[in-house]
Amino acid sequence: MMKKYFTYTLLFGAPLFLCQNRTDGNVVYQQKWTELEKENEALAFDAEVRLSDAELKLDKKLFELRKQIVNEADKQKYPLYNSSFNEMKPLIEKSKLFEVFQSMPKGGLLHTHSGGFTDVKWVIAAARKYNECYVYDQKDNDQYIFGQLAFFEKGKVPKGFVSLDKKLTAEPGFEKELQELLILKRDNLCSYSDYWIEFEKRFKRINLLLPYRPFFKEYYLKGFQDLVKNKVQHLEIRFIFDELYDFEHGKYALKTSITDLQDIVKKIHLSDPQFSLKLIYSSFKFLDPESIEKQLEIAYQFKKEFPDMISGFDLVADEAAGNSIYSFQKDWTKLKDLNKKYGVDLPLFLHAGESTSVFNKNVLDISLLNNKRIGHGLNLIYFPKAMEQIKKQDKLVEVSPISNQVLGYVSDLRNHPARVLLSNGVQCSINSDDPSVYGYDGLSYDFWAAFVYWELDMKALKKLVFNSINYSSLNDNERKQALVYLNKEWDHFIQKTNLALN
Repeated sequence: MMKKYFTYTLLFGAPLFLCQNRTDGNVVYQQKWTELEKENEALAFDAEVRLSDAELKLDKKLFELRKQIVNEADKQKYPLYNSSFNEMKPLIEKSKLFEVFQSMPKGGLLHTHSGGFTDVKWVIAAARKYNECYVYDQKDNDQYIFGQLAFFEKGKVPKGFVSLDKKLTAEPGFEKELQELLILKRDNLCSYSDYWIEFEKRFKRINLLLPYRPFFKEYYLKGFQDLVKNKVQHLEIRFIFDELYDFEHGKYALKTSITDLQDIVKKIHLSDPQFSLKLIYSSFKFLDPESIEKQLEIAYQFKKEFPDMISGFDLVADEAAGNSIYSFQKDWTKLKDLNKKYGVDLPLFLHAGESTSVFNKNVLDISLLNNKRIGHGLNLIYFPKAMEQIKKQDKLVEVSPISNQVLGYVSDLRNHPARVLLSNGVQCSINSDDPSVYGYDGLSYDFWAAFVYWELDMKALKKLVFNSINYSSLNDNERKQALVYLNKEWDHFIQKTNLALN
C-alpha cells in the first residue's frame, strides 16, 4: 500500500510541486525586474519631476500624437529615421505635434551664435533695402566668395561686387539661389570636411553685413522678436565682438555692440517685458594662447563694465581643426588672478566634445575648470569618469539635435548621445545652435526632433524647459522672476493644449 501511495505522489504530486516552484521563480524574477526598472528610472535626469493631473492628461495626448506620426510614416513607407532635417522639415511643419511645440513655452535658448539665428529670407530682403549693399557674383577667390554680401561706400566697391537690389531686379531667380547659398542642407553634402567648409561659408557670406551699425540693429531686433514669438523668454548668445561702423561716423568703440543690444532689448520690453539677454564673449579655438590671453582681458573689462550683460567666455570653431582646450591651460590658470584684478567672476561656457572621436578629449578639461555649461558634449559618453564628475558637479550640457545631424555627427537622431546622458542623470537643455544656417528659426523644431526620436514624455519636456532657466546665466533675482513667469506660462500652456486636443 505504501509503495502504491509513493507511486501516486510521484505521478501527481511532483508536477504540482514543480509548478509551484516555477510560479515562485516567476514572481521573484518579476520583482527583480521591476526593482531594476525603478533603479534605472531613479538615475534619470528628470527623476524628481512630479506631474499634475493635467500634465499627465496631456502626456497621454502627446504620446498618441507621436504614435500617429510613427504609424503614418510606416504606413506610407516614409523613411522617418533615415531622413535629414531638410527632408523632414515639411512633415514636421504639417504635424499637429509641431503646433503644440510652437505654442509651448521654452524658457531660455542657451546656445546660439551671433550671425546664426535670424531668418535668411529676411536678411536678404532687409539688406536689399540699402543702396550701399552689394553682392559678390564672381568665382571664389582668396578674399571673397560667390554670394558674399557687404556694405560699401559709393566709389569704394571692390571689383566683382554688384548692387544687391539691381542684381535681384535683373535676375529674379538669384534670390532663391542666394537663399540656398546661405542655408546648409546636409543631404547635399557628402563628407565631414565638406560640412564645416560649407558651414563656415554660410557665415562668411553675411559676416560683412553685421558690423554695419544700421543693419546690426535691424538684424538683432528681428531675431529677438522672432524668438519671443516662438515662446523663448531668455537668450544667451555666443557673441563674436567686432567694431561697428557706418559711413557717417566711421568705426565705433567695441562696446557699442553691447549698448546697442541693450537699447534693442528695451524696445522688446515695450511689448514683452519678460525677455532677457546675456552675451557669452567668444573667441576662436584656432588662435594661439597669447591671443586668447588678450581676448580674456577684453572679456573681463566688459564683464566689469557690463556685469548684467556679459556672462562668460567661450572658444568656438571646428574642434577637429582647432586647438584643444588643454592647449590653453596657461590661460585657464590665470583666471583666478583676472578675477581678483577686475573684481568679477567670468565663468567658462566652453564648446567641448562636438565630435564623435575618442581622440577629442576636450570634455576632460570641463570637469577641472570653472565651466558651468558644456556646448554639445557629444562624445562625453566615451569618458565615463568625466561624465560622472560632470553629473556630480551639476553642470549642464547644451544639446542641439538638428545642428548635430546637419553637421554630420548623428545621422539617425534615435542614436543621439544625449539619450545616454539623460538616462544617466546628466542635466541637459535643448538648443538650436545656428538655426538660420539650417533653414529654420526658433526652438520648436529641435523640441519636435528630441520628443519624437528620443521617445520623451511630459516629465522630460518639463525638465528640459525648466533647466534652460535654472542653468542660465541669470542672477538669483532675475532667475526667480523668470521662473515665476515660466511657471505661469507653462500652466496656461497645459490647460490650453488639453482643451485644444480634446
